[in-house]
Amino acid sequence: MPTVSKTKMKPKPKKKQAGEPAPEPSNGTAGFLDLGGLAKKLGAPDVSFATRAFRRAREAELVQAGTEVDSANVLEDVPRFVGSALSIWDALSPAQRQLVRFPSALLPLIVQEAIRLRDLKTKHDAQKVGDAAGRAERETKARQAMRDGIAERDMVYDSLRNALSDDRLDELDSVVGTADTHEKLARGLEALADFIDRVAKADPEDALALDDYGAGPGRAHALRERANVVREHGQATATSTRRVTQRALDLQDGRVLLLIGKIVRAFRAGRRADATILLPELNRLTRLFETRPRGKGGAKSEMETPAEPPAPAAEPQ
Repeated sequence: MPTVSKTKMKPKPKKKQAGEPAPEPSNGTAGFLDLGGLAKKLGAPDVSFATRAFRRAREAELVQAGTEVDSANVLEDVPRFVGSALSIWDALSPAQRQLVRFPSALLPLIVQEAIRLRDLKTKHDAQKVGDAAGRAERETKARQAMRDGIAERDMVYDSLRNALSDDRLDELDSVVGTADTHEKLARGLEALADFIDRVAKADPEDALALDDYGAGPGRAHALRERANVVREHGQATATSTRRVTQRALDLQDGRVLLLIGKIVRAFRAGRRADATILLPELNRLTRLFETRPRGKGGAKSEMETPAEPPAPAAEPQ
């Protein structure tokens, strides 16, 4: 059975006098500590217990559960949920506490996992803003690289036509390719460079003609360098720099939801035996923990499956 810190919850605030401004709750949930306050109150979670708590959890299922809710909603509800669980536990009689069975290590673990979620979300949101600005800059540079590459390709093409006349036009057209993408343009530039090298090696007179029009071996080297620039900018626009992925957020959401589900299940079991036992408070996460009929096997899943049930009846206060 759970052992809760002997530290009492904050005393109820005095009735507000006329004209007295309402106090501002630190986390938007009046009467309860925020995550930092709860962490200080409950202490660090037990590491070995944390390992056992997630030992049977499947990552794919945690991620799926996390996709059902916004991380902000989880972070808003956890202080309310943990604070009310502590408050309800403090008010239970010894006999009632025998009916609500969960390890005391579960509450500090929920708080730690929620703090981890908060930190991930902060990084994710900051990266999202940074990525948007960085993406715009990368796309601008990529477009400029495309324009410069196409201009260089076209100038070399015309120089080659002047140097070799139209006798090699069909071959030249076949190697130039298109500029539909950065990669295709880069390959076309490299193909032009290879063409210049082949022509210069095959016929000394053609080699001199290429030099006359600025399309000799030195130009082939410049084309390959241009191709590298075009390719690099194309790859930069296709690569995300975000380090905290949405999947990582969904997974952490799922971890917190799994732990909340264990507490909800314990209080509901106690309430079935004694209807005066209250349930910890949830707000935005309520729909994720609606009671559902047991299956033929008689057991529920480790975490309530998200559903879209009718609005729940109000819990007794």
